Amino acid sequence: MRNRPTGWANPLLHLVLSVILVTVSELLLKRGAAETATPQQTWSWTGVSGLASPWVWCAIVLIILSFVTWLHVLRYLALSVAFPLSNAVYVLVPLCSWLFLGESISATRWCGIALVLIGLVVVAKPVARLEERL
Repeated sequence: MRNRPTGWANPLLHLVLSVILVTVSELLLKRGAAETATPQQTWSWTGVSGLASPWVWCAIVLIILSFVTWLHVLRYLALSVAFPLSNAVYVLVPLCSWLFLGESISATRWCGIALVLIGLVVVAKPVARLEERL
């Protein structure tokens, strides 16, 4: 690995920030889309009406910020490490939609979330060991 920055520039911190930004942006997109849904309009199936929502525009800003943090992560971490860890989004989005949007999660989906968590632990464990050696 190249000389990795520490502190606020730490790529692992940026990876966590990227995951959080994507999670929040997905929640905002959902809120904005639900707020502007009008099935009577001809082009409503495209979702373009969502652009009228400030929630959607906030989500777009967060997605761009996430992209910037992701580029910083890729500069210092191997893609084979960073990408699997970024899949924490697949756990956080359903959990946050359940907590904050009141969406239900089926038993099958809970099992899927558990499997993703197990996969994250399997991938993250070697990264933690590598960090200890540095």
